[in-house]
Amino acid sequence: MEKTIYSKTSIGQQEIAQRSGLISQKERQILLLIDGSRHHYALIEMLPQIDVVEILLKLQNLGLINSATPEQILNQRTFTGPSTLAPDLGQDLKQQRQIEAARQVIMQVTQEYLGQNWEQRLAELLSSVRRAEDFAPIVEQWGIALRRSGYRGAADLGEREVKAVLSN
Repeated sequence: MEKTIYSKTSIGQQEIAQRSGLISQKERQILLLIDGSRHHYALIEMLPQIDVVEILLKLQNLGLINSATPEQILNQRTFTGPSTLAPDLGQDLKQQRQIEAARQVIMQVTQEYLGQNWEQRLAELLSSVRRAEDFAPIVEQWGIALRRSGYRGAADLGEREVKAVLSN
């Protein structure tokens, strides 16, 4: 792990604001310290009694944070030229259909089992999905919410349906 800089995603910022219960107090403490300019060594120094690296990996897997090296950040900030790569429109259309079908599965199960608060929250999260890979942290949070609400079967079935829709 080289000098990696972490920043909160929109899901991470939402977790700070709403406290879904998805992460522990120590994990929340680290999430609060992530500001887009501190590298992971600074976080380790600030919290020597906590396994910061393990928590950073968990936060990243949950989609609450993103990581980049200082060089990647610099490249993102300085590049302003146009892209010369043409998108594969057929593939994009297929992926958009898959994303929409996965959204529908998630929203139908949410309406039936979790109610309006989760429905609004997930609708907001799902509106930012542009690629099939972006579903992973949302589906994980959704599954946890269903299981915590006592709907293990609905969580398992819903997760399988979303996976099937995205793999077609």
